[in-house]
Amino acid sequence: MSSPEGENKFSERKGTHINKEIQKNIQKLERIRQHIVFERNKRTVSNEANPSREKEIREKLICRKKKTKYYYYIDDKYIGKKHGLTQIKEMARDEYWDRLLPILETEKNVLRRALKTEQRLADAYCKMHEGKQALFTPDYMPVEKKIKYFEAEEYVGLDFEEDDRTEFITNRGERVRSKSEKIIADELTRWGIPYKYEKPLPLNVNGKIKDFYPDFTAMNKNTGEIRYVEHLGMMDHPNYFKNTLTKLDVYEKNGLLIGRDVILLHESSYRPLNTRVIADYIEEYLT
Repeated sequence: MSSPEGENKFSERKGTHINKEIQKNIQKLERIRQHIVFERNKRTVSNEANPSREKEIREKLICRKKKTKYYYYIDDKYIGKKHGLTQIKEMARDEYWDRLLPILETEKNVLRRALKTEQRLADAYCKMHEGKQALFTPDYMPVEKKIKYFEAEEYVGLDFEEDDRTEFITNRGERVRSKSEKIIADELTRWGIPYKYEKPLPLNVNGKIKDFYPDFTAMNKNTGEIRYVEHLGMMDHPNYFKNTLTKLDVYEKNGLLIGRDVILLHESSYRPLNTRVIADYIEEYLT
């Protein structure tokens, strides 16, 4: 099955699959709201024990600037910072919270509507008969379809040298070039990340198109975005280090930024691959 990547007009990197980021933002706003509610609940308990304090909170804090100094008043009564700093800080914070809370609710509702937009865009294609779907490539492809195409795509990777007798086989039965690459591949599999090993990537090198072979071309299983995972295994070898810098430079000149589009996992003869970091990168960029 051929890939629709070349036919699609939308960007693999930026994409329109934003569910995960929207969910993160909703959760962030909700955490802020919960923090405010928690702090105000503590304040309520304190005020119940001190009725006069409740009266102070209901009063209005006024701030005036004279030259370079600020002066604070509660209902036109001057409050000095020496004895009233805690009180005026709490009143200023209360005013801020009163302004912030309705904004939080409004923005959460906007984000929830955006989540529904993602589904409606996908439904325009998904609710058509599959026979009609087979006739064209959609301008907006649901993530499930992107993963299906990606996993079914056939390609020709790099050959192994005839005298290469090493046998590193991943859990899904493919041969890789090192023990570290097997570890990376197996970790991607464990997380359920769709990936291709040494899949050719055409890049512009000094005005000419040349195939590069990233160690792993991986797809975020929730957004459909592509990330390239490079294992840098001999960073203490001068020639290897020089060639690596050249390769990274090509990525960047083609708009694939290190740390965003290209994930680097590294080791040397004296510093082995940090296997715990692999999971961190997968969780951050591929789920």
